[in-house]
Amino acid sequence: MSKQQELEAERFIHRAMQYLKSTFPEKTRDMDDEALKNKLIDDCQTALEHGFDTESDMMLVVDFLWRLPADYAVSPEYEWAAEILASADMDNEMKIDALHDALAAVEALAQTENEGDEHEED
Repeated sequence: MSKQQELEAERFIHRAMQYLKSTFPEKTRDMDDEALKNKLIDDCQTALEHGFDTESDMMLVVDFLWRLPADYAVSPEYEWAAEILASADMDNEMKIDALHDALAAVEALAQTENEGDEHEED
């Protein structure tokens, strides 16, 4: 990696960390910069492994991953995320759309279930 590439990578990491701090303050509040940087690098690696190789595409994946629970990777409830990311039938834009659509459906279902639980308590 050239010195220019190293500087660009460092700038990307810095911008991405600032984005995560401002977008997910509740999740980053208790993380020091080193822990945040390591998680960000892991998430970027996940994006790269699934064919997301531009900074903007990588950040779409990173942003999405931060919207999931911390244990999503080992939770059967979120297996769909890995399946979508690994799909050979979709391009990156379709994958991102499918991920967000699926997450919206999961969140809507959870909200409906929570509202049902509240009515049972009445």
